[in-house]
Amino acid sequence: MILAKEQRIGAIILFSIALAAWLAVALWPSRQPENPETPHKKSWAERRDSIRLADSMRYEQWKEERERRYDSARFALRKRNEEWKQERQQLLDSMRLADSLWRDSVGWKFEKRIKKDTILDLNHCDTTELMYLRGIGKYTAVQIVRYREQLGGYYSPNQLTDEALSKCHLDTLLAHFVADPKDVETINVNACSIDRLQRHPYLRYNQAKAIYTLRRQHLRIFSMDELRELPELTAEDLERLAPYLRFD
Repeated sequence: MILAKEQRIGAIILFSIALAAWLAVALWPSRQPENPETPHKKSWAERRDSIRLADSMRYEQWKEERERRYDSARFALRKRNEEWKQERQQLLDSMRLADSLWRDSVGWKFEKRIKKDTILDLNHCDTTELMYLRGIGKYTAVQIVRYREQLGGYYSPNQLTDEALSKCHLDTLLAHFVADPKDVETINVNACSIDRLQRHPYLRYNQAKAIYTLRRQHLRIFSMDELRELPELTAEDLERLAPYLRFD
C-alpha cells in the first residue's frame, strides 16, 4: 500500500511526537515519595515534643506549688485553731478559778452544807463531799482529787499546802481533813521505770534518772539511806518521798 505524500508526512510527525513523549517519560527523573523524616518535619516534631514537655513541666510545677500553698494554708489554719483552743481553755480555767475563789472567799452556802466541825478523809472523799465543806468550791475540790491521783494518795493533810495547790488557799481548812499513810499507793523502786518515777509530782526527771542509774549500778536498792548518796535529792525531798517508795 503506497501512502500519499501528505499521509507520509503526517505519519512521520505522529511517530516523532510518540518518540519524543516516550523519551521524555523514560529520561525524566522520577519524583521520590516524601519521606516523613525529612529535616524540616523532624525539626518540627522536635519543637512540638519540646513544647509538650515544657507544658507538662509547667503543669507539674503548678500542681506542686498549689499543693504547697494548700498545705501551708491548712497548717496555718490548724495552728490558729489550736491557739484558739488553748486561749479558750485558759480563759475558761481562769474564769473557773476566779469563780471558785470568789465562792470560797464569800463562803458560798450550799443547800446541804456539812457542818464546820466535819472531818473528811482525803483518800476516800469525792468532789461532792469536798464541796459541801464550807470554804471549798468546785475548782478547789477538783484540784484536790486530781492531785491525790497524781500522788497516789495523801499521807498527811499538810500536803494540801504543796505548790500544786497553792492557788486553793487551804491553810485554814487543814483541821477538817485526815489522811492515813496506809492508803498511799507506793512505787517499787527496784522494778519501776524512769517514766513511772517521773510521773510522781515529787520527782523531777533528773532525780528519777539518778535513782534509776543508782539501781542499775547496785542492781538493787535496799533502803532510803542509799538514796541519800544522790546529790540530786535533798533531805526535804527524801522526807516527802519516803511514804511513796518501797524496796521489794
